[in-house]
Amino acid sequence: MPEPVIGTLSLTSDPATFRSVRRWVIGAAHGAGLGDEEAAALAIALTESCANVYRHAYGGRRDGLIELSMRAEPERVVTTVRHRGVPFDPARYAPPDLSRPEEGGYGMYLISRLVDAVSFHTVPGGGSIELITERRVRCGAPARQRGAS
Repeated sequence: MPEPVIGTLSLTSDPATFRSVRRWVIGAAHGAGLGDEEAAALAIALTESCANVYRHAYGGRRDGLIELSMRAEPERVVTTVRHRGVPFDPARYAPPDLSRPEEGGYGMYLISRLVDAVSFHTVPGGGSIELITERRVRCGAPARQRGAS
């Protein structure tokens, strides 16, 4: 049985529409049981993902379709970004050299630090990005700190 979908949102690749992404993801993340810190981190990661779709998948086109969905699983929340542009090839990605600041190129680095896992898929007619946020509170246990062992 598929996990329940918490919400969906369709928008264009126009960066002016990305404000709606932040509001949507915060509400959906809270609906999925994530706390404020995880919801805020996911909102930034998802907005960065949409910006990357605009820049790279659609080559700066503002009329491309971006479809977002979020589903709750017992141990995690999965947020998916689907587009009909050029899929991302993780083999071609090189992380930024943080010792030499540049104007751009930090999106993937930032996304990977804000969620627990990110994966990229080629799908018929485009690509998808899957952002995974693990649930921090289980059975009344205190929230796990990011980076704690």
